[in-house]
Amino acid sequence: MAADTAFDALLGRMIELIDVKLTAAQRQQLASAMPQIQWDFPDAKTTLCLAATAGGLTVATPLDTPPFLVRMARTTLEDAAFGKRSLGTAFLAGKIHVRGMNPLRLREFIMLVDPLLESYREASVERGKESSSAVL
Repeated sequence: MAADTAFDALLGRMIELIDVKLTAAQRQQLASAMPQIQWDFPDAKTTLCLAATAGGLTVATPLDTPPFLVRMARTTLEDAAFGKRSLGTAFLAGKIHVRGMNPLRLREFIMLVDPLLESYREASVERGKESSSAVL
């Protein structure tokens, strides 16, 4: 199965929208705590590396050995973004795997969750990918 280029574009737009939602102070916090967060969606054959700097968030080239990795199915992200299941529930159910998180930096990662889900939902709606049963 080839990579889903539409999903890649959707994730790229999500990053653009997150960048607008975060304040300069939040971007700086994230950049200090986790300058690179790699997201792996095996079912969509997609890997996205979010690079955080004080100047903004961008999509970077995926790393061979990322310092921080979040792995989940695309449907897990979509379910959380559209209110079908929380990311916390998915994590507890073993549907999200995280590697490399410093527990002292959990606050910065949690700060990213709501803007991430909101931005994914907005990017999906922009691209006409909204689920018919979505909760907005």
